[in-house]
Amino acid sequence: MADGTPGPGLAATQRWLQAAILDPAATGRYAVGDVVTASRRLSARERLRIHQQGYRLRLAECMRSLHPGSAHLLGREIFDGFALAYLEAHPSRSPTLAGLSDGFAGHLARTRPDSAPGAQREPWIDLLIDLVRFERVFTEVLDAPGTRPLRLFWACAPVHAYLTEVRRGRDPEPPAPHPVRLAVTRRDHTVVTRELSRAAYDRLLHAHPEDAS
Repeated sequence: MADGTPGPGLAATQRWLQAAILDPAATGRYAVGDVVTASRRLSARERLRIHQQGYRLRLAECMRSLHPGSAHLLGREIFDGFALAYLEAHPSRSPTLAGLSDGFAGHLARTRPDSAPGAQREPWIDLLIDLVRFERVFTEVLDAPGTRPLRLFWACAPVHAYLTEVRRGRDPEPPAPHPVRLAVTRRDHTVVTRELSRAAYDRLLHAHPEDAS
């Protein structure tokens, strides 16, 4: 260190670097120059920023892979902005990348820009939130234990059909508002979605209330 005192040991360096990458605004016991050395072309802070930005880009890439329909709906730049704002507010505690977006739909619902008093409700935000919710259910059903997991899902529009088209490499128009009730399950390692009548949905919901999303 600059004042001649010993710098952090290996364990402390690892903890400091992890904290600095996860939260660039955090301040710790050590200054950047105490842990990261400068190069001939870059300062210690510039070198650290490369790791911080690389981590954010990787997280944004993972979020796009978990939510391809939402990324297509918004466009990559806008989607990444929403995703990174969510991750900054709610750093992931999941041991797997599949759990990265557990709270994404809830975050969007809490921070929707039309939630101010007197603001007119924007249908596209309802569509986005329900699409994010469905993509989350899709991932959970795909990874769920057992042979025939079941989730019941209600949405303001046929988000399942939109996601299917995106996954097939097509460029669908955003679906028009049209409430749908869905049963989402898995067969032979493939997620299967079936539209239900209101009566059929209500019967399944009564029989399996724990499976509602």
